[in-house]
Amino acid sequence: MINFNTQLQELEKLPITALARAARYGDGVFETIRMREGKLLFIEDHYFRLMASMRILRMAIPMEFTPEFIVDQSLRLAEERGFENGRLRLQIVRSGGGTYTPNSNTIDWWMELDPLETKDYVLNNVGLKVELFKDHYVQPGLLSTLKSSNALPYVLGSIYAQENQFDAVLLVNDAKRLVEANYGNVFLVQGDILRTAPLEDGALRGIFRKNVLDWAKEIGLEVQEASINPFDLQKADEVWITNTIRGIQWVEQYRKKTFGASKAKEMIDMINRKLNVLGAL
Repeated sequence: MINFNTQLQELEKLPITALARAARYGDGVFETIRMREGKLLFIEDHYFRLMASMRILRMAIPMEFTPEFIVDQSLRLAEERGFENGRLRLQIVRSGGGTYTPNSNTIDWWMELDPLETKDYVLNNVGLKVELFKDHYVQPGLLSTLKSSNALPYVLGSIYAQENQFDAVLLVNDAKRLVEANYGNVFLVQGDILRTAPLEDGALRGIFRKNVLDWAKEIGLEVQEASINPFDLQKADEVWITNTIRGIQWVEQYRKKTFGASKAKEMIDMINRKLNVLGAL
């Protein structure tokens, strides 16, 4: 069951016209939002990123597209699905036909909601095993900061990880700088320094990334947005992969180097406490 343009219907009934441009040209953007006890976490951050992304792609933004509208439509879907903790994907695509030049800049949208087992973020018990993915590079630029339907580097990186029995891969840009993982932003902890790649290097403008940068000082970490050389991994005490759905996932092994997770655990505990007190944030 999905919510397509305010109509609750089966996914199989999604009209092919709504999929055409996304399938042909990757002409769309999406937001993946965590629902916790019926509330959308970080909804204002997601909303402003979505609006910015649609403007960058020159899509016509409907007047009714407000944070309240997105919340209301997600709650209708959650009520229909019968659960309150889930992974919401809001997909926006350009409507109609055309070739590279579209016939229209109007949009279609739909929401899908899948259940999550817990309302809180849970740190992985077993650390991840990761490797660099160098077959294809992230190309830095404005488009690299978007959650776009054109996601081939992440798809191919994920296939590479699966074929080679890694839990995740780390992506690099055309200057061989580490920018992110195949499913989230990357953070390095070295002593009391927490470092992540800057957006200018090609890192995704992650919602959880933004909030980790704001909160890290509360557990005694100094934040740096600075380019990361893959060799810096050998000097790190901890490596994290972050996204809105999983929170923080700690890396245990990169080649012969092993990492801890004490700061990752401290950060996750602090975030869950905030959520319990403040709700959706």
